[in-house]
Amino acid sequence: MEKISQVISKSLDVFSVVLLVVMSLLVIINVALRFIFNSSIVFSEELSRFLFIWVVYIGAIIAVRDDSHIYVDFIRKKLPQGIQFFLKIVCEIAMLIGCTLFFLGSVDLTEVNITDHSPVAGISLGFVYSAGLLGSFGMIIMLLIRLYRVLRKKEVTSQKEAK
Repeated sequence: MEKISQVISKSLDVFSVVLLVVMSLLVIINVALRFIFNSSIVFSEELSRFLFIWVVYIGAIIAVRDDSHIYVDFIRKKLPQGIQFFLKIVCEIAMLIGCTLFFLGSVDLTEVNITDHSPVAGISLGFVYSAGLLGSFGMIIMLLIRLYRVLRKKEVTSQKEAK
């Protein structure tokens, strides 16, 4: 399980960096072309916007993996260990439910928009909305891994707190 988790984590890191580099290059080249040649790449803005959506969802998966989302824990830390453990499980399950609902909504949006295309680049909007599918599915997987680790170790410290 750890090996699979490491491969997925590394793939997410590499994929997010590649998308960010491509998006940045598109924007930089487009700005340079506008100033130097008074011309631009027609689809650059649209494609960079779509890539940004993908980067955000991949970043959300990485944030769930690293337990990096913002949360207030000063009350939780004052509670007994058993209650902390219970609250951690309740929070993980609540996040799983939210991500599952998000996944189901993304399925519907992707199906509805699969035949629509962006006006300039001609990219299927189903591709754009499928970022929500990947993001929610990836967060569900990461939450299941986190829940498994919490239940196995019976402790509430996150990776962030352990460092």
